[in-house]
Amino acid sequence: MSIGASGVRPCCLAFAEDQIAHWDDNRKDRALRGLFSWYYVSVGFAQIVAVTILVYFQDQMGWKAGFGISATVMLSITVVNLVASPFYVKVKPQKSIWISLLQVVVVAVKKRHLVLPETHQSVQFHNAWGSRELVPSEKMRFLNKACILSNHEPIVNDAASSPSSWNICTVDQVENFKSALSVIPMWSAMIMTFLIQSSSFGVLQAATMDRRIGTEKFQLPAGSISIFEIVTFTVWSGCYDRYIVPLLRRITGRQQVLTLKQRMGIGVFLSIASMAVASTVETYRRKAAVREGLQHDAHGTLQMSVLWLAPQYVIIGLAGAFSSIGQIEFYYAVLPKSMGSFVLALLFFGAGVASIMATLVVKTINLITGRNGMVRWLSNNLNEGHYNYYYFLLAIFGVIDLVYFIVCTYVFDERTLNMSLEMGGDAKEMVEFQEASSNHGCEN
Repeated sequence: MSIGASGVRPCCLAFAEDQIAHWDDNRKDRALRGLFSWYYVSVGFAQIVAVTILVYFQDQMGWKAGFGISATVMLSITVVNLVASPFYVKVKPQKSIWISLLQVVVVAVKKRHLVLPETHQSVQFHNAWGSRELVPSEKMRFLNKACILSNHEPIVNDAASSPSSWNICTVDQVENFKSALSVIPMWSAMIMTFLIQSSSFGVLQAATMDRRIGTEKFQLPAGSISIFEIVTFTVWSGCYDRYIVPLLRRITGRQQVLTLKQRMGIGVFLSIASMAVASTVETYRRKAAVREGLQHDAHGTLQMSVLWLAPQYVIIGLAGAFSSIGQIEFYYAVLPKSMGSFVLALLFFGAGVASIMATLVVKTINLITGRNGMVRWLSNNLNEGHYNYYYFLLAIFGVIDLVYFIVCTYVFDERTLNMSLEMGGDAKEMVEFQEASSNHGCEN
């Protein structure tokens, strides 16, 4: 599944953008406004189907049916894509962005003893055929060694006679690598939001609560409790640009309501709030279990509605809508267009790192709290454990991460980065471009 997902998730938005890259500017701009929102809505809709219909069949017919339906749906979609393939715009694959970035590191290490001149006038740089970036930026100057032509390396004017990329890189490659390094602090500050959103202990909580909703006959499957998060994420994603932003503009009287970094920061703050709410609800749920004499009964059902868990999932959904969507639009705004697939890869890489971190946190907590025969915080019996302490600890981690994020926002200057990426562009135009990206990240 991971190998398959790695082929789909980082490429879908970049592939969709390829379909309209040849359109005229006005038509393309209108299409790009809706591309991001519809992508998030489609992902949210798929998740809603997964945690409702698919989980229902799984509960009623077993795991074989659940996996079988999933496999059938994916096979059907594969056939549809193969049939529609002739109608797609398929851009020929270029050199891998990952290999290109690695080459910058290798060449910079090889040329580490090279002395950088004070000015660009006394040095020649290697440029790709047709490139607009003639000289590298002054940011991270030590990487400029990778694109300096030494005395024994001839200047070439065509791609066929270009020297090996493992011996010298182009200015474009170096600037792309600088761009990737520039967003790493912001990227690292957002990992905590993924860690919080990846928590699945709510399913265990739901399994101990009264899951009847509206009628005695219908029970919400414990595995469907995340429906509140997914619906919130989907509705907010679909409505934000079309309804919420215009409303906020009328209320504030400002054209620029929230920048991309502010939206990401709101996502971090909401993640903290979700864990604070989760800790409070779990404290109340555990007290109810003790009061009803179910402290030592891991399978008992409380007289407490599962809807108590809804608020924390709604807040997590909002946090995801602000942080994940804000991240993608932020990366698209500040990174070169050639790194489109790298943007989503960076997002999902962060989610993977967060999952590993979450596993380490859980193992460490149980190792420390389970010493000397004490009941672990994350015991198999929720009524004996202290999951409320775990949620509160995540909230504390979130506060620390919020401080780190604020520091990163002051250090990172996307306007300077954008100007360095657009060699030959007018500075005023780049400022206007960034202001537009803050309001409509999907237009970039």
